[in-house]
Parts: sequence; structure tokens; C-alpha cells
Amino acid sequence: MNNFKVIAVGQQAATYVPIIDENTLNLIADKVAERLAKLIKPDSEPKYYNRKEIATILHVSLPTIDRMMQDGRLTAKRVGRRVLFDAQTIDKAVKEKTIFKLKTKRC
Repeated sequence: MNNFKVIAVGQQAATYVPIIDENTLNLIADKVAERLAKLIKPDSEPKYYNRKEIATILHVSLPTIDRMMQDGRLTAKRVGRRVLFDAQTIDKAVKEKTIFKLKTKRC
């Protein structure tokens, strides 16, 4: 990478003086990468939400969550008696602004 500073001296031709040499630039880049790696830690374990958390995230009631599971709009994993939802699937649906419409029965 060419980081040079232009120094003009009177009417003479400009000379180029390097500001940072390549080794120093690489050292700075390595230090920045190390600090960013400490701040940004990838999730090694998958995250799951329970029914109440999903209802809060989607702003719907628990019976609505149950209907969405029965209709196949939400997929859940059962661990014993617990019902868990994959966080990546829910987060993706919320980011994509997927609309969860309620089916209302008219009298």
C-alpha cells in the first residue's frame, strides 16, 4: 500500500515521503483485528426461544402461537414437555417483516 505525503518545496518538484511503512501498517491492522475479534464473538451454541418469548417478540398471544404451530406457520422442537423455537428462524422472519395474519371468524 502506498501511503505517501506530498511535500512541496517552492517551485521544485514535489517529493514523496512515506508516512507509515508496510510493517507498521500490518502491525496496526493485526491489533485492530484482535480487538474486533474480542468484541464480536460468534455464538457457538444455538439459541432457542420458548412460547412466552416468541409471543412477546411477535406481539401475539399464547393461543395464537399454538394456532400458528398447528397451521405450520411456526415450527417448534419439543424437548421433554418444553416447546422451543429456533432463534435464527424467528429472527429471520422478523427481519424479513413476515406478516403473521390472524384468521378471524366472522359471525
